[in-house]
Amino acid sequence: MRRYIPILFILGIVCALPLRAHDFEATGKNGQKIFFNITDAKRLYVEVTYQGSITSHLPSCYSGEVTLPAKVKHNNKVYHVTGISKKAFSNATELTGVVLPSGLLYIGDFAFEGCTKLEKVIFPGNVVRMGEGVFFRCTSISQVSLGSDWTSINLKMFRWSDRLSSIVIPAKLTRIQNLKSLKGLKSIDVDKNNPNFASIDGILYNKDKTVLLGCPRAFEGSVNVPEGVTAIYWGALSDCKGIVSVDLPSTLTSLSFQEFARLENLSRIVMRSEQPCNTAKKGTEEVCLLVVVNPEDMELQVPKSAAKQYKSALCTEGGEFTEIAANVPEGVSPERAIVPIMVEASKMLGKKQVKGKKM
Repeated sequence: MRRYIPILFILGIVCALPLRAHDFEATGKNGQKIFFNITDAKRLYVEVTYQGSITSHLPSCYSGEVTLPAKVKHNNKVYHVTGISKKAFSNATELTGVVLPSGLLYIGDFAFEGCTKLEKVIFPGNVVRMGEGVFFRCTSISQVSLGSDWTSINLKMFRWSDRLSSIVIPAKLTRIQNLKSLKGLKSIDVDKNNPNFASIDGILYNKDKTVLLGCPRAFEGSVNVPEGVTAIYWGALSDCKGIVSVDLPSTLTSLSFQEFARLENLSRIVMRSEQPCNTAKKGTEEVCLLVVVNPEDMELQVPKSAAKQYKSALCTEGGEFTEIAANVPEGVSPERAIVPIMVEASKMLGKKQVKGKKM
Protein backbone atom coordinates (compact mmCIF):
# COMPACT_ATOMS: atom_id res chain seq x y z
CA MET A 1 0.00 0.00 0.00
CA ARG A 2 1.44 3.30 -1.06
CA ARG A 3 1.60 6.21 1.31
CA TYR A 4 1.09 9.73 0.01
CA ILE A 5 2.48 12.71 1.78
CA PRO A 6 0.10 15.66 1.49
CA ILE A 7 1.43 18.19 -1.04
CA LEU A 8 0.67 21.10 1.28
CA PHE A 9 2.95 19.50 3.86
CA ILE A 10 5.75 19.28 1.31
CA LEU A 11 5.26 22.85 0.23
CA GLY A 12 5.36 23.93 3.84
CA ILE A 13 8.76 22.31 4.28
CA VAL A 14 10.10 23.87 1.06
CA CYS A 15 8.86 27.32 2.01
CA ALA A 16 10.47 27.00 5.41
CA LEU A 17 13.88 26.38 3.87
CA PRO A 18 16.19 29.38 3.23
CA LEU A 19 16.04 30.49 -0.40
CA ARG A 20 19.68 31.43 -0.28
CA ALA A 21 22.12 31.76 2.59
CA HIS A 22 25.33 33.73 2.43
CA ASP A 23 28.03 31.58 0.84
CA PHE A 24 30.76 32.22 3.36
CA GLU A 25 32.02 34.62 5.98
CA ALA A 26 35.40 36.12 6.69
CA THR A 27 36.97 38.19 9.41
CA GLY A 28 37.73 41.75 8.41
CA LYS A 29 39.59 44.58 10.03
CA ASN A 30 39.05 44.91 13.80
CA GLY A 31 37.78 41.33 13.95
CA GLN A 32 34.43 42.13 12.28
CA LYS A 33 32.63 39.26 10.59
CA ILE A 34 31.70 40.07 6.98
CA PHE A 35 29.35 37.91 4.92
CA PHE A 36 29.73 37.19 1.21
CA ASN A 37 27.90 35.70 -1.75
CA ILE A 38 29.80 34.39 -4.74
CA THR A 39 28.45 36.19 -7.82
CA ASP A 40 30.86 34.85 -10.45
CA ALA A 41 32.76 31.69 -9.59
CA LYS A 42 34.80 31.80 -12.79
CA ARG A 43 36.02 35.39 -12.42
CA LEU A 44 36.15 35.03 -8.63
CA TYR A 45 33.74 37.87 -7.87
CA VAL A 46 31.85 38.21 -4.60
CA GLU A 47 29.46 40.71 -3.07
CA VAL A 48 29.05 41.70 0.56
CA THR A 49 25.69 40.59 1.93
CA TYR A 50 23.81 40.05 5.19
CA GLN A 51 23.97 37.10 7.53
CA GLY A 52 21.57 34.28 6.76
CA SER A 53 19.15 34.20 3.84
CA ILE A 54 16.44 36.18 2.10
CA THR A 55 13.72 34.46 4.13
CA SER A 56 15.55 34.38 7.45
CA HIS A 57 17.34 37.72 7.40
CA LEU A 58 18.86 37.80 10.88
CA PRO A 59 19.30 41.03 12.84
CA SER A 60 22.39 42.73 11.43
CA CYS A 61 25.58 42.01 13.32
CA TYR A 62 27.47 44.82 11.59
CA SER A 63 28.47 47.50 14.07
CA GLY A 64 31.01 50.25 14.65
CA GLU A 65 33.15 51.25 11.67
CA VAL A 66 33.44 48.54 9.03
CA THR A 67 36.28 48.51 6.50
CA LEU A 68 35.40 46.25 3.60
CA PRO A 69 38.29 44.39 1.93
CA ALA A 70 39.04 44.63 -1.79
CA LYS A 71 39.92 40.91 -1.80
CA VAL A 72 38.95 37.98 0.41
CA LYS A 73 40.24 34.41 0.61
CA HIS A 74 37.93 31.39 0.75
CA ASN A 75 38.75 27.71 0.17
CA ASN A 76 42.23 28.65 -1.04
CA LYS A 77 40.83 31.03 -3.64
CA VAL A 78 41.19 34.82 -3.64
CA TYR A 79 37.95 36.58 -4.56
CA HIS A 80 37.49 40.20 -5.66
CA VAL A 81 34.86 42.18 -3.77
CA THR A 82 32.92 43.91 -6.56
CA GLY A 83 29.55 44.65 -5.00
CA ILE A 84 27.28 45.14 -2.03
CA SER A 85 23.99 43.27 -2.28
CA LYS A 86 20.50 44.66 -1.80
CA LYS A 87 19.78 45.32 1.88
CA ALA A 88 23.23 44.02 2.86
CA PHE A 89 23.48 46.38 5.85
CA SER A 90 19.74 46.93 6.25
CA ASN A 91 18.84 48.14 9.77
CA ALA A 92 22.39 47.80 11.06
CA THR A 93 21.53 50.33 13.76
CA GLU A 94 24.95 50.09 15.44
CA LEU A 95 26.94 50.73 12.25
CA THR A 96 28.77 54.07 12.55
CA GLY A 97 31.04 54.11 9.52
CA VAL A 98 31.88 52.23 6.35
CA VAL A 99 35.03 52.34 4.24
CA LEU A 100 34.33 50.93 0.79
CA PRO A 101 37.06 49.09 -1.15
CA SER A 102 38.68 50.01 -4.43
CA GLY A 103 37.29 47.92 -7.25
CA LEU A 104 33.75 48.06 -5.86
CA LEU A 105 31.44 48.31 -8.88
CA TYR A 106 27.94 48.57 -7.44
CA ILE A 107 25.85 49.05 -4.31
CA GLY A 108 22.42 47.41 -4.38
CA ASP A 109 19.01 48.88 -3.57
CA PHE A 110 18.50 49.92 0.05
CA ALA A 111 21.89 48.48 1.00
CA PHE A 112 22.23 50.74 4.05
CA GLU A 113 18.59 51.53 4.77
CA GLY A 114 17.79 52.24 8.40
CA CYS A 115 21.44 52.58 9.49
CA THR A 116 20.45 55.39 11.84
CA LYS A 117 23.88 55.77 13.49
CA LEU A 118 25.88 55.71 10.24
CA GLU A 119 28.01 58.87 10.27
CA LYS A 120 30.90 58.27 7.87
CA VAL A 121 30.93 56.94 4.30
CA ILE A 122 34.25 56.68 2.44
CA PHE A 123 33.85 55.77 -1.23
CA PRO A 124 36.62 54.25 -3.39
CA GLY A 125 38.31 56.29 -6.09
CA ASN A 126 36.65 54.41 -8.94
CA VAL A 127 33.08 54.96 -10.15
CA VAL A 128 30.41 53.01 -8.24
CA ARG A 129 26.93 52.26 -9.63
CA MET A 130 24.24 53.12 -7.08
CA GLY A 131 20.91 51.39 -6.60
CA GLU A 132 17.69 52.94 -5.31
CA GLY A 133 17.47 54.25 -1.74
CA VAL A 134 21.01 53.15 -0.85
CA PHE A 135 21.05 55.40 2.25
CA PHE A 136 17.29 55.45 2.92
CA ARG A 137 16.60 56.66 6.49
CA CYS A 138 20.31 57.12 7.24
CA THR A 139 19.73 60.21 9.38
CA SER A 140 23.20 60.69 10.90
CA ILE A 141 25.56 60.87 7.90
CA SER A 142 27.92 63.79 8.53
CA GLN A 143 31.10 62.84 6.67
CA VAL A 144 31.26 61.75 3.03
CA SER A 145 34.35 61.27 0.86
CA LEU A 146 33.55 60.99 -2.84
CA GLY A 147 35.62 59.01 -5.34
CA SER A 148 38.50 60.82 -7.04
CA ASP A 149 37.53 59.45 -10.47
CA TRP A 150 33.84 60.23 -10.19
CA THR A 151 32.44 62.37 -13.00
CA SER A 152 28.93 62.89 -11.60
CA ILE A 153 27.14 62.85 -8.26
CA ASN A 154 23.48 62.92 -7.30
CA LEU A 155 23.49 64.33 -3.78
CA LYS A 156 19.89 63.26 -3.35
CA MET A 157 21.16 59.91 -2.04
CA PHE A 158 22.09 61.62 1.26
CA ARG A 159 18.88 63.63 1.63
CA TRP A 160 17.68 61.82 4.76
CA SER A 161 20.49 63.30 6.85
CA ASP A 162 20.45 66.91 8.04
CA ARG A 163 23.92 66.50 9.57
CA LEU A 164 25.93 66.55 6.33
CA SER A 165 27.14 70.15 6.58
CA SER A 166 30.03 70.16 4.11
CA ILE A 167 31.17 68.26 1.07
CA VAL A 168 34.22 68.33 -1.23
CA ILE A 169 33.81 68.04 -5.00
CA PRO A 170 36.67 65.97 -6.49
CA ALA A 171 38.79 67.01 -9.46
CA LYS A 172 37.07 65.02 -12.22
CA LEU A 173 33.46 65.75 -11.34
CA THR A 174 31.57 67.41 -14.20
CA ARG A 175 27.96 67.05 -13.06
CA ILE A 176 26.31 67.80 -9.70
CA GLN A 177 22.64 67.00 -9.19
CA ASN A 178 20.25 67.97 -6.39
CA LEU A 179 22.53 70.21 -4.36
CA LYS A 180 19.41 71.67 -2.75
CA SER A 181 18.26 68.28 -1.46
CA LEU A 182 20.74 68.52 1.43
CA LYS A 183 18.96 70.60 4.07
CA GLY A 184 21.92 70.72 6.45
CA LEU A 185 24.65 71.61 3.92
CA LYS A 186 26.46 74.82 4.89
CA SER A 187 29.42 74.79 2.54
CA ILE A 188 30.66 73.15 -0.60
CA ASP A 189 34.35 73.05 -1.51
CA VAL A 190 35.94 72.13 -4.83
CA ASP A 191 39.27 70.50 -5.59
CA LYS A 192 41.49 73.20 -7.13
CA ASN A 193 42.21 70.92 -10.10
CA ASN A 194 38.56 70.60 -11.09
CA PRO A 195 38.19 72.18 -14.58
CA ASN A 196 34.44 72.81 -14.26
CA PHE A 197 33.69 74.18 -10.80
CA ALA A 198 35.06 76.56 -8.19
CA SER A 199 34.05 77.51 -4.68
CA ILE A 200 34.05 80.90 -2.97
CA ASP A 201 33.05 81.18 0.69
CA GLY A 202 31.45 77.74 0.49
CA ILE A 203 29.27 78.65 -2.52
CA LEU A 204 29.49 76.85 -5.87
CA TYR A 205 30.50 78.74 -9.07
CA ASN A 206 31.56 77.68 -12.53
CA LYS A 207 35.31 77.47 -13.07
CA ASP A 208 35.82 80.97 -14.49
CA LYS A 209 33.60 82.40 -11.75
CA THR A 210 31.14 84.09 -14.07
CA VAL A 211 28.07 82.12 -12.90
CA LEU A 212 26.92 81.49 -9.33
CA LEU A 213 25.58 77.93 -9.56
CA GLY A 214 24.39 77.09 -6.07
CA CYS A 215 24.39 78.18 -2.47
CA PRO A 216 24.03 75.40 0.15
CA ARG A 217 20.63 75.48 1.83
CA ALA A 218 21.98 75.85 5.38
CA PHE A 219 24.36 78.68 4.45
CA GLU A 220 24.26 81.46 7.05
CA GLY A 221 25.24 85.12 6.83
CA SER A 222 26.09 87.36 3.89
CA VAL A 223 26.56 86.33 0.28
CA ASN A 224 29.18 88.52 -1.37
CA VAL A 225 29.15 87.78 -5.09
CA PRO A 226 32.51 88.82 -6.60
CA GLU A 227 33.06 91.12 -9.55
CA GLY A 228 33.15 89.21 -12.81
CA VAL A 229 30.02 87.20 -12.08
CA THR A 230 27.47 87.92 -14.81
CA ALA A 231 24.68 85.52 -13.88
CA ILE A 232 23.05 83.83 -10.92
CA TYR A 233 21.61 80.44 -11.87
CA TRP A 234 17.88 80.23 -11.25
CA GLY A 235 17.23 78.97 -7.72
CA ALA A 236 20.89 79.23 -6.70
CA LEU A 237 19.99 81.29 -3.62
CA SER A 238 16.37 80.29 -3.08
CA ASP A 239 15.57 78.19 0.02
CA CYS A 240 18.70 79.49 1.78
CA LYS A 241 16.81 80.93 4.73
CA GLY A 242 19.98 81.78 6.67
CA ILE A 243 21.04 84.48 4.19
CA VAL A 244 20.76 87.95 5.74
CA SER A 245 22.27 90.05 2.96
CA VAL A 246 23.29 89.74 -0.69
CA ASP A 247 25.95 91.91 -2.34
CA LEU A 248 25.72 91.80 -6.14
CA PRO A 249 28.56 92.93 -8.45
CA SER A 250 28.41 95.63 -11.11
CA THR A 251 29.01 92.92 -13.74
CA LEU A 252 25.73 91.08 -13.03
CA THR A 253 23.34 91.05 -15.99
CA SER A 254 21.19 87.93 -15.43
CA LEU A 255 19.00 87.49 -12.36
CA SER A 256 15.57 85.96 -11.78
CA PHE A 257 12.94 88.21 -10.21
CA GLN A 258 12.04 85.29 -7.90
CA GLU A 259 15.55 84.66 -6.59
CA PHE A 260 14.94 86.29 -3.19
CA ALA A 261 11.24 85.40 -2.85
CA ARG A 262 11.74 82.79 -0.09
CA LEU A 263 14.66 84.29 1.84
CA GLU A 264 12.86 84.96 5.12
CA ASN A 265 15.80 86.60 6.91
CA LEU A 266 17.07 88.74 4.03
CA SER A 267 17.20 92.39 5.05
CA ARG A 268 19.65 93.97 2.61
CA ILE A 269 20.40 93.73 -1.10
CA VAL A 270 23.34 95.61 -2.58
CA MET A 271 23.32 96.21 -6.35
CA ARG A 272 26.59 97.81 -7.50
CA SER A 273 25.73 98.33 -11.15
CA GLU A 274 24.99 101.86 -12.31
CA GLN A 275 22.37 100.37 -14.60
CA PRO A 276 19.36 98.52 -13.06
CA CYS A 277 19.19 94.89 -14.18
CA ASN A 278 16.00 93.78 -15.92
CA THR A 279 14.83 90.61 -14.19
CA ALA A 280 11.35 89.90 -15.60
CA LYS A 281 8.88 90.53 -18.40
CA LYS A 282 5.43 92.05 -18.00
CA GLY A 283 3.68 91.42 -21.26
CA THR A 284 6.30 92.31 -23.85
CA GLU A 285 8.20 94.79 -21.68
CA GLU A 286 11.32 93.87 -19.70
CA VAL A 287 11.29 95.32 -16.19
CA CYS A 288 13.38 95.49 -13.04
CA LEU A 289 11.43 93.53 -10.42
CA LEU A 290 12.59 92.09 -7.09
CA VAL A 291 10.19 89.93 -5.11
CA VAL A 292 11.00 89.58 -1.40
CA VAL A 293 9.31 88.25 1.73
CA ASN A 294 9.15 91.50 3.73
CA PRO A 295 9.68 94.63 1.60
CA GLU A 296 9.10 96.97 4.55
CA ASP A 297 12.05 95.45 6.40
CA MET A 298 14.33 95.51 3.35
CA GLU A 299 16.96 97.96 2.17
CA LEU A 300 18.16 98.08 -1.42
CA GLN A 301 21.56 99.76 -1.54
CA VAL A 302 22.66 101.11 -4.92
CA PRO A 303 25.35 103.55 -6.13
CA LYS A 304 24.46 107.04 -4.96
CA SER A 305 24.71 108.39 -8.49
CA ALA A 306 22.17 105.80 -9.73
CA ALA A 307 19.58 106.03 -6.92
CA LYS A 308 17.08 108.03 -8.98
CA GLN A 309 17.43 105.66 -11.90
CA TYR A 310 16.71 102.65 -9.67
CA LYS A 311 13.67 104.31 -8.11
CA SER A 312 12.32 105.02 -11.57
CA ALA A 313 13.11 101.55 -12.94
CA LEU A 314 11.73 99.38 -10.12
CA CYS A 315 8.41 97.80 -11.00
CA THR A 316 5.90 98.27 -8.19
CA GLU A 317 2.60 97.36 -9.81
CA GLY A 318 1.33 93.83 -9.28
CA GLY A 319 0.37 91.52 -12.10
CA GLU A 320 1.56 88.57 -14.15
CA PHE A 321 5.26 88.29 -14.87
CA THR A 322 7.47 85.83 -16.70
CA GLU A 323 11.18 85.17 -16.71
CA ILE A 324 13.29 86.72 -19.45
CA ALA A 325 13.92 83.97 -22.00
CA ALA A 326 17.42 85.26 -22.76
CA ASN A 327 18.34 84.64 -19.12
CA VAL A 328 17.34 80.96 -19.16
CA PRO A 329 20.32 79.04 -17.74
CA GLU A 330 21.90 76.19 -19.66
CA GLY A 331 20.11 72.96 -18.88
CA VAL A 332 16.82 74.61 -17.93
CA SER A 333 13.85 74.11 -20.22
CA PRO A 334 13.01 77.37 -22.06
CA GLU A 335 9.32 76.63 -21.41
CA ARG A 336 9.87 77.58 -17.78
CA ALA A 337 10.59 81.15 -18.82
CA ILE A 338 7.16 81.72 -20.30
CA VAL A 339 5.12 80.38 -17.38
CA PRO A 340 3.33 83.45 -15.94
CA ILE A 341 3.66 84.14 -12.21
CA MET A 342 1.18 86.34 -10.36
CA VAL A 343 3.00 88.80 -8.08
CA GLU A 344 1.28 91.04 -5.55
CA ALA A 345 2.51 94.63 -5.17
CA SER A 346 2.96 94.00 -1.42
CA LYS A 347 5.86 91.61 -2.22
CA MET A 348 7.79 94.00 -4.48
CA LEU A 349 10.69 96.23 -3.55
CA GLY A 350 9.80 99.85 -4.20
CA LYS A 351 11.18 103.36 -4.12
CA LYS A 352 11.09 103.57 -0.31
CA GLN A 353 13.59 100.74 0.00
CA VAL A 354 16.19 102.30 -2.32
CA LYS A 355 19.18 103.84 -0.52
CA GLY A 356 21.95 105.56 -2.47
CA LYS A 357 25.40 104.75 -1.08
CA LYS A 358 28.93 105.69 -1.97
CA MET A 359 30.55 102.57 -3.44
